[in-house]
Amino acid sequence: MTRDDAVAALLKLGVPNEILRTFPGLPADVEALLVYGSQARGDAVPGSDLDVLALVARARASAYSGVVSVSYYTVQQLETGISTLFGSHLKRDAKIVWDKHGKLAQAVASMGEVDTGRLFSRAREMSTLFTSLDRDLPKYLPGLLRQARYLLRSCLYAQSIAAGNPCFSVRELAIRHNDVNLAQLLASRQKGEPTVADLTDCLSWLRRLVGEFPLSENGSLEATVVNEWGRPSDTLSMAFMALGATGNGSDYAEVEKILL
Repeated sequence: MTRDDAVAALLKLGVPNEILRTFPGLPADVEALLVYGSQARGDAVPGSDLDVLALVARARASAYSGVVSVSYYTVQQLETGISTLFGSHLKRDAKIVWDKHGKLAQAVASMGEVDTGRLFSRAREMSTLFTSLDRDLPKYLPGLLRQARYLLRSCLYAQSIAAGNPCFSVRELAIRHNDVNLAQLLASRQKGEPTVADLTDCLSWLRRLVGEFPLSENGSLEATVVNEWGRPSDTLSMAFMALGATGNGSDYAEVEKILL
């Protein structure tokens, strides 16, 4: 599928042309394409992102252009999404644009249900990264805030699933929690500079959901990477992303593609 083919197919789904003007070129090994997020659900508003997932033969980094993000996944990487929040998101909301061999539809159909108890447990373990702020701020504020938002969004989505009323929209979460500021706090794309106040708010919300964070055994983000090196883990992946070593602001970045 070429870029022009993808743009034509997305126009038919109702994606605004002004967004598609910045749609990036696609590599030759793309086998399938789907849209997820607000553009797939039909609740996009002016300024909403376009989230696209492309199935590829070879692992590669995600691409970003304007408000368009294209995340590249191999079949093997998508298999790590079984029983995860991201997998549930795809299964519930995604719209397949093109699927040359039917592999993407098969992968999405096999995602299964989210183990919300395990998700909360893992999120609490990852929250150890926020217990050494005296050493990590202000240098790593952008990455720490990005990861705090990611964990908070994930836990709020999981809470809605556990309650039997799934939700993958930050605007809907703000309505449900009767907090007009929550949608902006959770937004993955932020207009202003990161602030300690926003980080504090995110961590306060997160504690309500997972309890007190386990104290870091490493003492800082940099020490976490050094000490956890060679032992792949959620904590190592989160530390890399908080350091800004991977991805480009994406919640499902490049270390293992899918975390929760």
